[in-house]
Amino acid sequence: MDYKTILVALGDDPARAARLQAALVLCRHFGAGLVGLTATGTQLEPFRGAGDEAGKYAEQAAASLQRTVDEHLAALQAAVTSSASGMTCRHAVVEAETGWALAMEGRFADLVLPPALQAGDNAPALMAEEAEYALLNAGRPMLLVPAGATLAPQGHALVGWDGSQPAARAVSDALPLLARASSVTVVVVAGASGEDEKEAGGERLLQWLAAHGIEAWLRVERGGQPGDELLRLTRELGAGLLVAGGYGRSRLRQRVLGGTTRTLVWRAGVPLFMSH
Repeated sequence: MDYKTILVALGDDPARAARLQAALVLCRHFGAGLVGLTATGTQLEPFRGAGDEAGKYAEQAAASLQRTVDEHLAALQAAVTSSASGMTCRHAVVEAETGWALAMEGRFADLVLPPALQAGDNAPALMAEEAEYALLNAGRPMLLVPAGATLAPQGHALVGWDGSQPAARAVSDALPLLARASSVTVVVVAGASGEDEKEAGGERLLQWLAAHGIEAWLRVERGGQPGDELLRLTRELGAGLLVAGGYGRSRLRQRVLGGTTRTLVWRAGVPLFMSH
């Protein structure tokens, strides 16, 4: 199955241009339609007894909101026009916070491109980021594109494999991209010594991919933190796409103690494809 509906967040963050370009690349490769999402946040009604000042504030807020919607629409239209591909395009405006809006709209898309986390973000450890909320609640795969990154579907793809359900889901969801990649490397970060069940699982994954017409290579790394090893190999092998499952263990534990998902989400310098 190819991706036929691509949902992209239009928030004005440093990665928007890269995210939009990646969405356009996907639309061209798969003949997909593009949906640009503007999440307005929850709009509060003015307090009825506040008098004229409340009315003025409401007018100002409405005008500011309209400017945001117009700016997002202009950015979407400019990107689509520059692609000159004739793809279908729709602008969705949702009165909700970005994470919730992405989760709800994402259920009617094949792939969601949320805002990527930026270095220096200071969200409290237990606060759900927009991309995280969408990943956990949309039931659809996510593609996080960092600022300055370029998506090249015909490049080298690296798959992080640990035999978990999220990893299996991510590989399955990423099949359309893996089928177009020039090469695919499956990476298993195994125990420090001895044969590991994950290694055997990696061989079986290669067989499953081959049944889908995808030739892949297995690389087993012993020791080290999985997230760090995946990022290191992504750089060393020149991979342009990283595929991994999201939150294979407790989300609360990952957010408090850290984990592979958070390492990849915060530090991946290439487009990161994740499913939960």
